[in-house]
Order: sequence, then C-alpha cells, then structure tokens
Amino acid sequence: MGQRARQSDCMSRELPPELGNAFTVRRARGLGVSSGRLQAKRLAKPFHGARAQRSLSELERLALLFAVLPTHAFACGPTAAFLHGMPLPLALEWQAIERPTIGVALPSNRVRRAGVAGRALKVGPDDLCEKTGLPATSPARTWVDLATSVSLPRFVAVTDHLISRRRPVVSLERLEQAHSRAGRGSGARARAQALSLCSPGSESPRESELRTILVLAGLPMPETNVEIYHRGRFIARVDMLYRAERVVVEYDGEHHVTPGRWSRDQMRRAELESLGYRVTVVTARDFDDPSVVIARIRRHLAD
Repeated sequence: MGQRARQSDCMSRELPPELGNAFTVRRARGLGVSSGRLQAKRLAKPFHGARAQRSLSELERLALLFAVLPTHAFACGPTAAFLHGMPLPLALEWQAIERPTIGVALPSNRVRRAGVAGRALKVGPDDLCEKTGLPATSPARTWVDLATSVSLPRFVAVTDHLISRRRPVVSLERLEQAHSRAGRGSGARARAQALSLCSPGSESPRESELRTILVLAGLPMPETNVEIYHRGRFIARVDMLYRAERVVVEYDGEHHVTPGRWSRDQMRRAELESLGYRVTVVTARDFDDPSVVIARIRRHLAD
C-alpha cells in the first residue's frame, strides 16, 4: 500500500464515532471532518452528500437518502410499496431500493438527483404517513400509484396482501374509496379489475397470480384456502377449490421439495383423491406457459 493510500485509510478510520456507519457530509463537516477525509476511498458514496463506512441494509440506505433530501419529500410508487411490505416482483423491488422513487406534493418541483426517480404528485391529507420511521404514501395511495407498474396478476396479489384476512393492512372499502378518488386516469382499469378479482383468503402472491390467470382465461372464480372435512375429521386445507366439481388446485413453492414436506403432501393428496377430489398441483415452472395448466383444469371441470 502506498503512502497516500495509507494516509487516506487512516483518515477514514479516524472519523468521529458519533457519525456511526452512515452519515451526511453536512453533519460530518459540522463535527470538523475535513473534505479530504470525506473523499477517502474506503468510504462508500450511496448518494450525493452522503457517506457510509460499511455496507447498508435496504432500510439504512433509504434512511440515509432521506437525510439528504428536502424535508417535504416522501417515498412513493415502488419504494413506498417496499416499505409497506407489498409483494413486488424482484426486478421492481431492486429498483425500489437502488433507484428510489421519491415524491413531493404539487406545486413543488420534483426532486432532481442522481440515482433517484423524482415525482411531483397531487396528494390529499390522508395520502401520506410514516412507515419504519420514513415518510411515505399511505398503503391505499401506494396501491393506486402501483397500478401502472406491475402486471394485473401481480397487482391482484398486492391487493390480496393488503386486504388479507390473516394480516389486513387496509380494508377493501378503503381501496374502493381510493380508486374512486383517483378517477379514470392511468391505472383505473387495472384497479377496477383488481377489486373485482381480489380475495382476502389468499395467502401467497403466487396463489393470487394463479387464481387471476385462471379467471382471466374464462374459468370460474375458485374459493381460496378452504378447509376440507370428512365426517367431522379434518382432511386438508387447500389453496383453491371448485367445490361443486370437487377440483382442488394447489400451488407448491420451493418449501414443498423437502423430503418431509413432500411425503406429507403425497399423503394429503392421496386422502383427497380417495374422497373423490381431483388435485392439480402447480409449480413455478407452470407460470412459464400457463396455457397448459389452464387446459388441465378446464378438463377437470368439464369432467
């Protein structure tokens, strides 16, 4: 290591401990840190005017960004959806963190900053909240804004997540009100469809997507997460059920591949089939060509 590199490394190690791992340049300068020490190669520069001594978690990265943003800025779109725990596609979740979507209320001008997607939005008094200590659009408003960013099956999955019977984030009535207030602009059709296709009984994004794909293909809406009994004895809790036709549709994620889980699944399926149910198992690979699954379930229903 050359003398200059050693000096730079030494300077970065001598930063005031009260700065912590992540900090703003303004705060560091206020504590007497020189410009040279703030340019040390050992310090990461996640955003202009910010530094970090070690890698940051997603929330730490967003918190650091807000430390250098105007006080009236807030997370919106995919970034707000991430903060609220909405099930985003992986690519959009990555974008929500690596290029955060930041809003300001009109008539303010949008944030113009490298690494940030700025938006200027018309927001009402109920459209903003605080989540994990950061300013963000409310769950209902975030749902409105997300309608144009994801496919309809995934948007239904987001809707199911928000109104989930097990862990509700917002009521269906609240989403309907938000949809009505948003008017007929961009995303209105997707919102209306999601409201007609959603189900509070769904328990995973893939279940929601599969159900939406089936209904959009013209199949009936199945019941979701139904408990099946025989003569008072519990048999199984199935993902989707066409009760009259006695057709069960199950989505098996990666956690179903362990030997113990696989054995239990086979016993459960055998029990259901012995009672006259026809069971169709769907995996992630089936989403590559949903037409095959659609045709299979359509045959079961026709039989």
